Amino acid sequence: MLIDLQVHSIYSDGYLKPRELVDFLSRKGVKVASLTDHNTLVGFEEFAQACQKAKIKAVPGIEIYTRFNNRQINVLWYNLPVDNEKVNKLLLNSQKHWENRLRQHLYKMVAKKMLVKGSDKIVDQFTNYIPTNRILDALLAIKGNRQLIEKATGEKSFREEEAIGWLFNNKKIGKLKPSCIDLKRIIKLRQELGGQLVFCHPGKSRFLKTKLVVKLKELGIDGLEVLSPHHSLGTVFYLQDLANRLDMIMTGGSDFHRFEMIDQGLLSAYDYWRADSCDLRDIGEVIGQ
Repeated sequence: MLIDLQVHSIYSDGYLKPRELVDFLSRKGVKVASLTDHNTLVGFEEFAQACQKAKIKAVPGIEIYTRFNNRQINVLWYNLPVDNEKVNKLLLNSQKHWENRLRQHLYKMVAKKMLVKGSDKIVDQFTNYIPTNRILDALLAIKGNRQLIEKATGEKSFREEEAIGWLFNNKKIGKLKPSCIDLKRIIKLRQELGGQLVFCHPGKSRFLKTKLVVKLKELGIDGLEVLSPHHSLGTVFYLQDLANRLDMIMTGGSDFHRFEMIDQGLLSAYDYWRADSCDLRDIGEVIGQ
C-alpha cells in the first residue's frame, strides 16, 4: 500500500492546511501518512481528525533540527506522545531561541539598508516555528524588498533558494544557523517516551558516509529515510544496503510542501515519487501493520 511519512503543513514550511493535505493524500490513494512539521506538533490534531474521516491511518510525527558533532542532522520522530510536557517544552524553547536570533539578524539587515525599514517586524506574524521560506514570502510582500533582493542576487527572476541563501548566509551579516537541539537529548527522550527516530533524507546531505550512519545507529537512531525525492536512485540503493547491514528501519516520505506555481510539467513530488510499504524494511514498526 502507498504510504507517506513526511509531509508539511502551514504550521511549518508547507502551504496547505492539515485537512487540505489529507484531501490531497486521499486523492493519491495514500493509506498511511504522517504530518512531520518542523519543530512543532500543533497541526497533528487537525491532521489526525481529517485522516480519520478519509480512512487514512495517521502516524504521529515531527521533523526536528538536531545538532551532532557540530553539524545539523534532521531526524523524524514517529509515534511520539504529542501531548507530552517535556517534548513540547523542549520544542517551545527551540522555537523561541530561533525567533530571537532571526529577529536580530533581520534587524542588522535593515540597519545596513539591505532590507527596507520595518522588515524585522515580520517575525511578529508567526506563532509557531518560523520557516525561512515563509520569512522570504513576508519580506517580498513589503514594498521595496523585491528590488533589493533582485539587485543583490543579480537575478530578475531569482529562485527561492538563491534569495534564502542571500538572506541567511550573507558575508556582510554572517550566517544565521538554525536553532538545533542536541541529538543525544532527543535520543534520551525517545528512550524514555517511545517511538522511532529516523535519519531524515540523509542523501540530501554532503555528509552522508557509512561511518556517520554507523555512529547514529550506535547512539540510538532506529532507521533511515530511504525513499525521498531528494535521493538519486544510486543513493536509494546505498541506503537500502546500509539499512540491511545495520538492521535499521527503512521509511519513505514525499517531503511535500506545495503545488508548484507553473502551468505545465511536474507540479509536485507526486508526479515522480512513490513509496510502497512492501519496499521498506521493518516499516511495520512505524506504521503498525
